[in-house]
Amino acid sequence: MKNCCYIICGGPESCSTVKLPDNAYIICADSGYDKALTAGIKPDLIIGDFDSVKGNLPDDIDVIRAPAHKDDTDTLLAVRTALEKGFDEIILAGACGGRTDHTLANIATLLFIREHGAKAYAVGDETDVYILCNESMRLKADTSRYLSVFAISEEAVVSITDCAYPLDRYLMKRSFPIGVSNEFTEGNEAIITCESGLVAVLTVKK
Repeated sequence: MKNCCYIICGGPESCSTVKLPDNAYIICADSGYDKALTAGIKPDLIIGDFDSVKGNLPDDIDVIRAPAHKDDTDTLLAVRTALEKGFDEIILAGACGGRTDHTLANIATLLFIREHGAKAYAVGDETDVYILCNESMRLKADTSRYLSVFAISEEAVVSITDCAYPLDRYLMKRSFPIGVSNEFTEGNEAIITCESGLVAVLTVKK
């Protein structure tokens, strides 16, 4: 059974280095289908208003057409579909980079996924984003990337260990970006703990 859903997003960031597990259900959001074609990925479903897709839509893959004038982004439509299908882990591929408003919209979409009971993160060649709420995560050291942690609730209690700049149960405030541009240390797994509140954890290519 396919237990996670990858949504390939439109936008300029490639997801050519993203490794999709064999058991993943794959949805392309609009021009995310162009990315899938380039990467040799065959999706299970394509959804969107198709105002930006360049390739011809296939006959052998399910397609859901949405109106151009709508409240949801194409990515959010794909997320709603994934939630309706019962996936409890939803990953946005190639969701960052390019227009800042689109990146913020996709981070808001990650919050939407968490609010609806599923795990949520975004992966890409340049940027990965994870949303934590009352939990810990480990990240393998990658010295080619920065590690940044931001409160996205008004406050969050955060610990960061095995990094260049550790924090111990620090009361992080949304209006003070103390967690920007941390560094992995060679050979260590970084451990990020959100004891309360909500945080966004980003790894960004240097």
